[in-house]
Amino acid sequence: MPSLDKEFSEFLKTLRGRRSYASLAKDLGIAESTLYRLINGSQSATLRGVEQVMRKLAVSPAEVFGDEIHRKRGRRG
Repeated sequence: MPSLDKEFSEFLKTLRGRRSYASLAKDLGIAESTLYRLINGSQSATLRGVEQVMRKLAVSPAEVFGDEIHRKRGRRG
């Protein structure tokens, strides 16, 4: 099962598409180096960082993490 970090990384990769790291990082309000590390899996996202990205893009957790977020929340009982 993919981790939330992996899901966030894949979301950012898809979002980036053919754009430059600099362009997307500027739009998201994060450093280019941070974006690079998040996409390449060498840095884990913080909750604050994920929330910032979701606010900037006006997307929900389900749009970022898909079904993964719902499966994890359902296990807490």
